Amino acid sequence: MNKRIRLTIIFSADTFPYASVLEFMTPRLSQLFAGACCQPIDGIWSEDGEEDKSSYHLGQQESGMKVILSIMPDKIELAQQHIQQLLQELKDDLNIAIKWVHVEQEEVTAHHFKLR
Repeated sequence: MNKRIRLTIIFSADTFPYASVLEFMTPRLSQLFAGACCQPIDGIWSEDGEEDKSSYHLGQQESGMKVILSIMPDKIELAQQHIQQLLQELKDDLNIAIKWVHVEQEEVTAHHFKLR
């Protein structure tokens, strides 16, 4: 078993072409991280959500993607740089109005097994 850092990256936009985003991300995620899990999401976000308040403006629903990565601890800073660069390229190349990216980081223990 190995110590890893799990990164969960969530991003969305008013108009989100999931199939095109997945096609864009697949070769890059595999090349940078050896693999990833991607899931379509429906998010509800308030425009003032970055503030620390007792209540928020009514939110809007957006479609998006959740990406889950498993990173070796000594590679976390480089991984964060790669993710930010990759998502900026995605935004620019596919002209998607992504504004905020939510990233969660947690320590996990990972192992693999191969089926016959």
